[in-house]
Amino acid sequence: MKDAGKSTVAQGVSRRGFLCGLGAAGVALGLSGCAPSEAKKGPEESLSETGASDEECLVADSAGNSPDLSTDITYIPQNEELPIPDEPTPSQTEYSCDVLVVGGGLAGLNAAMAAAREGKDVILIDKGTPGYSGLSAWPSCTAYYDPERDCDLETWEKAMVLSCFNFANLNWEMLWCEESKEVFDRLTEWGFIESHERGEDTAYYVDGIMFHDDLRGYNQEFAANNRHVIFEKVLKEAGVTILDHMMLIDVIEDAGTCVGGVALHYRSQTPVTIAAKATVLCTGNGVIKPMGYPVGADTFDGIWIGYQHGLSITGMEFDDFHMTTNYAPTNALMHNSWQYLENIWPTGGTVDAKHMTKRAGVEDRVKSYLEGIDILKYNDNTLMDGAEKAATCSRMCSDYLEQKGIEKAESIHDFDEVDDIRKGKWTSPNPKGHVYGAAVGMVTHLCGGVWCGPDDLEGASGLPGMYVAGDGTNGCMVGGPNYGCQRGSTSSFVSLQGYHAGTAAAHYADGVDAPVLPSAEVEQLVAYTLAPTQVTQGFTPNWVREALHGIMAPGWMTIAKNETMLQAGLTQILELKRKASGKMVAQNGHDLRLAHEVEHQLLAMELKVRAGLERKESRGYHYRTDYPFNDDNWLFYITQTKGDDGNPVIEHVDIPEAWKGDLSASHEERYPTFNTPEEYEKYAPKDKK
Repeated sequence: MKDAGKSTVAQGVSRRGFLCGLGAAGVALGLSGCAPSEAKKGPEESLSETGASDEECLVADSAGNSPDLSTDITYIPQNEELPIPDEPTPSQTEYSCDVLVVGGGLAGLNAAMAAAREGKDVILIDKGTPGYSGLSAWPSCTAYYDPERDCDLETWEKAMVLSCFNFANLNWEMLWCEESKEVFDRLTEWGFIESHERGEDTAYYVDGIMFHDDLRGYNQEFAANNRHVIFEKVLKEAGVTILDHMMLIDVIEDAGTCVGGVALHYRSQTPVTIAAKATVLCTGNGVIKPMGYPVGADTFDGIWIGYQHGLSITGMEFDDFHMTTNYAPTNALMHNSWQYLENIWPTGGTVDAKHMTKRAGVEDRVKSYLEGIDILKYNDNTLMDGAEKAATCSRMCSDYLEQKGIEKAESIHDFDEVDDIRKGKWTSPNPKGHVYGAAVGMVTHLCGGVWCGPDDLEGASGLPGMYVAGDGTNGCMVGGPNYGCQRGSTSSFVSLQGYHAGTAAAHYADGVDAPVLPSAEVEQLVAYTLAPTQVTQGFTPNWVREALHGIMAPGWMTIAKNETMLQAGLTQILELKRKASGKMVAQNGHDLRLAHEVEHQLLAMELKVRAGLERKESRGYHYRTDYPFNDDNWLFYITQTKGDDGNPVIEHVDIPEAWKGDLSASHEERYPTFNTPEEYEKYAPKDKK
């Protein structure tokens, strides 16, 4: 175990050098330096050989290594987002196409490729660059269903019903079973699934802690294997026009159909019009994050657009649990570092019948919030090296399962058949804390978004000419209010859904005339796009976002909720909207984009809290301490649609009877995971407590 007392501030460090480095928090926690240890050096034999002086070093570890601030500090967490460099006005600001795809993640990639393969003229726009968008940069596995190795479909369906709390969309799930192998082969053909040396297998890796490892060195050496860059390559080879650093502000309707929209090239603060016969929104999930975290651009854009056009939004009450750590409470650039850099390793995820029952529920996830941290145990855990930490976490997990009387299932990627193509390596390990709720406001994957109905398999939104696909945009509930019993299907599922939406959009385009954007609507939307630049007295979008983050971040808003706290949160959100909506100031293109994103976040969090108030039960990742049990009287989806006064109208949509499971079974049989502490206390066998 590491000794915190061995990490000290180097003598003679300037105040500026100190503040530009790890900062006081890093020193107080005893984090050691960035450089590889003597036992595991990077390509440079030692840090002293780089020419770093004492003045440039911040923290020295027990081996005497220190970070070299003269070469790179890009992985140091920022307190503020860095503005995107300005660019000249694009040479072209008016476009027309058959199919417009919005978003360059896996769903958008597949939608654009599907439409292009149908012979359509396709434009893809992205707020950054394709391949680095949203959550697509993070997948660590891609699964598919193999009928020769996996359980039969009847067993699979029953397991999905059980593990998804009788909420799973079995239409999409069965389609995934049928086509997921095709998806896997397609991604393999494009170069997305490709194995190479992980950070853990190189000298760049120390223990998975960002400040200890040489992420930049690894990234530079393996740049040729970067899976993110293949998106742009594949799209261009297919003839898709890519417009990067372009944010779709809104779509435009003409005679009740979607005919394209207005986008913002925010680097030059220039509105761009795109007329399209069909549009596919693949805008990703959303999150309210502090500055400096790579998923900060996931901002509920598709939900905002759908809501403005009278479409129903669903699934917002189900929270996604992602973790921070007790040494990095905002989770800013501290978690998933290696996963973001490394190419994907196919690790299976689909399993045979003996693995199909999801054993542990959410009760362990809320434990940290309800009871707090065991300071001695977890402070010690923080200072362990990677191997010690992994062993300790595994032991703690086993102890917990044994205490609860839960049988520990085998690892889902540990197949008996060694020749299974889906078997591979995990990405490099990194420390994972147990303080949940870091992804504030994020909706459970594949759960929330525009509601297209239980019978939809194309992403048809209800607005003719507009399709929705992917995580956070199509509220299809394929995994129910949590994650189902299989792992690794998200990347392949959003790829499948994007491909279907792109194909459907291409076929729709066959039946419509060349689009023309109505000038009055364009003029109005352009004025709305640039409105924040005309505000002379108002609020910075950074301040509004941080205020919203402060409202939503506490566990009583996302982890263990009740009527009182949700109502208090809603009151604050509505006051923040009243105060700041339409009054945000933008002095550059970066702030202009952010102002629109924060408007989307304000709406999404209002919808989220209202849905949480409406669902008076606990189910999946929605835990109400005042309604702590799964209640079969709530076997319906909650939708919210914009009313005439602009406020959401809430409705209940029944789940198909075949998806509800055996309603005559006992509570213990229908919900065997004891998903909340109260369910465990009431239903767990006495000899297991």
